[in-house]
Amino acid sequence: MEVHHFSHEHPLILDRVDDSGETCNACSRPIFDQGLACSSCGFLLHVKCAMLPRKLSHHLHPQHPLTLVFDPSQDSESLKCSVSGMTHPGFRYRCNECKYNIDVHCFSKNQMLIPDVSLEKETRKLQHFSHNHPLRLSYLANQSERNCYFCRLPVSGPAYCCTECRDFTLHKSCSQLPQCFKEHPFHPSHTLRFLHQSPYLSNKSLCDACQKPIVGVEYHCNICEFDLDLTCLSISSSLRHKIHSHPLYYFEDTKLDIPCASCKEKCRESVYRCVPCNYNVHSTCLQFPKTVKHKHHQHTLTLMDSVIKEGSVLCFCESCKKRISQKQRIYYCTECKYGVHLECVAAEDYPDPGRLHEEILNSQAEAEVLVNKLKQEVNSLLEQLQAVAGRQSSISDLQSKLQDTLKARA
Repeated sequence: MEVHHFSHEHPLILDRVDDSGETCNACSRPIFDQGLACSSCGFLLHVKCAMLPRKLSHHLHPQHPLTLVFDPSQDSESLKCSVSGMTHPGFRYRCNECKYNIDVHCFSKNQMLIPDVSLEKETRKLQHFSHNHPLRLSYLANQSERNCYFCRLPVSGPAYCCTECRDFTLHKSCSQLPQCFKEHPFHPSHTLRFLHQSPYLSNKSLCDACQKPIVGVEYHCNICEFDLDLTCLSISSSLRHKIHSHPLYYFEDTKLDIPCASCKEKCRESVYRCVPCNYNVHSTCLQFPKTVKHKHHQHTLTLMDSVIKEGSVLCFCESCKKRISQKQRIYYCTECKYGVHLECVAAEDYPDPGRLHEEILNSQAEAEVLVNKLKQEVNSLLEQLQAVAGRQSSISDLQSKLQDTLKARA
């Protein structure tokens, strides 16, 4: 999807950035994974920098609102940050009345919560089933030092925060998980329900999909005492293979003590698994064609055990845009550095309902963003039309007065 950002004349697209760590034009810091890129001139932005609000109030300059600006051609004095005294050519918040500037580095350090003004007001508040108080959608800077209540991982970017309980924060993605999960592919016979903590006397739970201890919240079936952690709950892509009649799901690493259905060695890493059948097979034990043609790429793709070296940056599947594990086999084009999951190639012959549902949700989210943007543009046009109408009314009044004056003199 193309993004038209105020800071650049050309449209920007979400793209994978080379391993060299090219710098963001907003903050001059390196981009190591995905960024918004201009295919015409190489202009680059972090996604988080592109999401900064255009106007806001800041406690360091409470007298007037600040506006996000980008004009690297100005002289060094105009680009100097009023907080640090440093000159920065990237984005800065500026008060035109006072000539006050604050660059994005000082802004991030001095404001932990940035309201996400790109969304309509009614969508920014959420009464979530996991918390008593209403939550507000905010943009957390990297220095926020908050962890998500659901997954316990650090939070940066869009998140729901409780203004009364400082420590309660949810990733925006975690907030969208349901309270109940019906017919989950790992436990289709019963409904899984959200729990704040383990239901057992020991206060400890093991995930029945990966056999790892569950840290944080879980989803539980009280009929079968079946438990899932959030990582396994969120696995959506599946592989269809002739070796087994049901879809197989990829697990990067597990605590399973079960032999592989093919080689009989224990399945601990890089495993394809059918959880209801307890069927497990190593990725390397599955037979795949050595080369394939992928409908979205012009060259033949070759089956490779891995293309990611230890310590290198993350690699993303060109089809589903999700991360490719360091241990995961993929189909790869060396010439173009184009890689796709095995599941994504197989999905051309066996469409995955879970992925189709996910694509529909993503499309709906993109459509909602576009609708909100159109509403803002329509409101802006209406305001301009009202201003023009007001000016025309004033001109008509002046013309009437002039005619009356001329008549009186005649």
